Amino acid sequence: MKNTIKLVSIAVIALSITSCGNDKKNETENDSLEPVVSVENEVANEPMGNPGQNELETSTRSTEMRIDKATLSFKNSASKGVWDAYNAVRVALIASDAEKTKQQAANLAIIFDESNAKLKSAAEAIATTEDLDAQRKAFSQFSNAVQTYFRKNISAGTLYKQHCPMALNGKGADWLSNESSIQNPYYGDKMMNCGSVTATITK
Repeated sequence: MKNTIKLVSIAVIALSITSCGNDKKNETENDSLEPVVSVENEVANEPMGNPGQNELETSTRSTEMRIDKATLSFKNSASKGVWDAYNAVRVALIASDAEKTKQQAANLAIIFDESNAKLKSAAEAIATTEDLDAQRKAFSQFSNAVQTYFRKNISAGTLYKQHCPMALNGKGADWLSNESSIQNPYYGDKMMNCGSVTATITK
């Protein structure tokens, strides 16, 4: 009986040593990996605690996502058209597509009449070049000029003013987005997430 107990004890100790060795190996392997966790995984992997608290946290996250994706509304079809055209230019620049940027900027310029001569001229500056760097510089100027226009004409939702300090050779540049997440129109996939939200236009 004593011999049996000794054998069992030795087996348990051996298993414990093997397990620790595996854990250390796994820790070493995992040190070289950066965790990629989605919102869904965060919720799924949370320890079971107070069910009500977990439901509240999940609900809060969902609400934040709905707010971030809130539909923009404008006072009239003209101002909505300006936003749609501006956003199309922004998306084309994110893709670093100079030809598409030129086309969308031409659509943007057409919307403005002489009562908005400054905005019309700024949009035309984007549309009259196929040089991507020149387009981005002109887009920065238009983004600065159009903020007052959107502030006057937005009726619901949020626009996020975003800034990249490295844009335009370190001078920095702003743009507007209907999402708080960063997609940089000045660098595209070279530095897609470079930038931050600096202000909001909200109604």
